[in-house]
Amino acid sequence: MRNTGVATGMSSLSWPSFLKSFPNGHLVVAVAVDVGADEIGSRRLRGLRELLNRVIGGVALNGAFALTVSRVAGFPEILCAFETETDAAAFATLAQTEPTDGFPGFATQRVFHLDAPMEADLRAGLLSDGDIDQR
Repeated sequence: MRNTGVATGMSSLSWPSFLKSFPNGHLVVAVAVDVGADEIGSRRLRGLRELLNRVIGGVALNGAFALTVSRVAGFPEILCAFETETDAAAFATLAQTEPTDGFPGFATQRVFHLDAPMEADLRAGLLSDGDIDQR
């Protein structure tokens, strides 16, 4: 069945609404390694956030999710929170994440580097029905 890019059964929430509704959600963090610390709010970072929103929107999620940009670590990160562990795992598989423990309060935490090759893979996945080259 062709992936239309529109997920069913999911809901995108604002970050504050998500945290209020799901205080122990599941987190996947994209470290925007090709974006400087002074580029918070830049067109480039907004574009990466939108890319992740589109990729997540193409996954058949069962629950809510939310995205936000953070620079608490001193460099840009895009935080992707999910209501269900299954949804977080589905996105984590696409993004080739690794476990982390730097974000207290989340039930599970994963991280990946959103560098130029990963960005290209995610964009290619949007164009190829969700299949990402597993180099």
